[in-house]
Amino acid sequence: MSERIFVMAHDVGTGGSKAALTDLSGNIIASRFKPYPTIYPREHWAEQEPSDWWEAVTTTTREVLQETSVSPDDVKGVIFSTQMIGVLPVDKSGEPLRRAIIWLDGRAQEQADRIIRMFTKPVLLAFAGGIPTGKDVIAKLMWLVEHERGVYEETHKILDVNSFLVHRSCGEFVYDYAAASATGAFNFKKKDWDPFLFRIFKMDASKMPRVAPSYERAGGLTERAAEEMGLRPGTPVFTGTGDVPAAAVGSGAVIDGKGHVYVGSSGWIAVTMAKSVNAGRKGIVSIASADPTRFLLLAETESAGACFKWFADNLAPKDVDYGPGMDVFDYLNKVAAEAEPGSGGLIFCPWMYGERSPIPDTTVRGGFINLSLDHKRGDVARAVFEGVALHARWMLEEIKKCGFMDVSLRAIGGGAKSDLWMQIYADVCGVNIERLVQPQESGARGAALIAARGLGHYPDIASLWNVVKIDRVFFPRTEYGSLYTEAFMNFKEVYRRLKKLYRKMNPGA
Repeated sequence: MSERIFVMAHDVGTGGSKAALTDLSGNIIASRFKPYPTIYPREHWAEQEPSDWWEAVTTTTREVLQETSVSPDDVKGVIFSTQMIGVLPVDKSGEPLRRAIIWLDGRAQEQADRIIRMFTKPVLLAFAGGIPTGKDVIAKLMWLVEHERGVYEETHKILDVNSFLVHRSCGEFVYDYAAASATGAFNFKKKDWDPFLFRIFKMDASKMPRVAPSYERAGGLTERAAEEMGLRPGTPVFTGTGDVPAAAVGSGAVIDGKGHVYVGSSGWIAVTMAKSVNAGRKGIVSIASADPTRFLLLAETESAGACFKWFADNLAPKDVDYGPGMDVFDYLNKVAAEAEPGSGGLIFCPWMYGERSPIPDTTVRGGFINLSLDHKRGDVARAVFEGVALHARWMLEEIKKCGFMDVSLRAIGGGAKSDLWMQIYADVCGVNIERLVQPQESGARGAALIAARGLGHYPDIASLWNVVKIDRVFFPRTEYGSLYTEAFMNFKEVYRRLKKLYRKMNPGA
């Protein structure tokens, strides 16, 4: 019998952290999830306690080991896939100096606007490939310098979620290439921090950790971390990466021209590219991928599954029998499936917390358009599914202008478990949607496969293309093509007509 080798992969998201024990092919043996809260101290602010991340990581690790009875001796690697573009200042021992400012936080719009005035949009597009918003790392660092100067001066390193967890695990301060490239302060050619940018913004580049490939061994589990996790001291800890690059690996779309769509709390479409390509005016940028020789062309939306959850939490009925073994989400899928495609002309705009692409606008907000007394519960539920898919079509439209020509997208994330939603994505976007086996596990799967590359089980990241398995393909139904094209044109027109009103109503966003 061959040696038993497992990887403990952690998918650390906005709503909680999942530990997944996998083999070297990324197959999930068992997983456990532990939620944690997001704190909203003020409008447009979003923070989390780093101790909550660590507690979730250690608790779920022990639970998975207990469930599977796998010996800690057989776990040969630990790796993290995490939410990106966060800011966490720590001291020399790695202890946080304040709560983490997470990706959802838009407090630094004033600083972003100042950057735009300083350089002008054409210069930023040519030099940085994009226009900064109040949610970007450089703007958040400027906010920290200006509003919490004492914290910044005391800071030894600026970390994100992944680099904090890596340090807590093995004592090393390290960023991976992909996470660093998403900060706006990274030099792609040199694969290091750009000292020129730090000088311009009067910030200290030495406060940033070193950068390394995602599959590089950062160190070994410390005695303390190993005891808290229930693993062996010295177990290799890999650099890891952000949720988007890990998901790309977990989707198998790792060769040039292949893309995937993610439907989780947020959402995105990402395409693996040989060269960096940007559509900065549309909020579409390239970041480094988990493969140091490749890039990810990325279009993000702030709210995808979060829209569905908001609808379920606030508008779904609480006093009905959902049916045997069904919860509110199953019920809403059922009633939405009973509604006709197009939702009777009802349009849902999923811009619930500002947007990134293709409309980089922190002031935009969601809503139902063309709602009437004729609409039923199923129409409203289906409109939410369709609205998220219509926004994905808008992102895809702009990505195609950057060179994406494939007729298929691999689908991952918790939202991909819904047959109805995947068929709507196919119909609305006009592409084949290839749902993977266990689509909700793609982040952990991708992280595990990166660790397997680090352990030498695969020669390179590109060789993982055929490792990941497809569960089902959803094909676009041509009979609904014109219906959704008209809905799409109306969807875009809503933003064009209301964007000035959004800015008037949400001036501080």
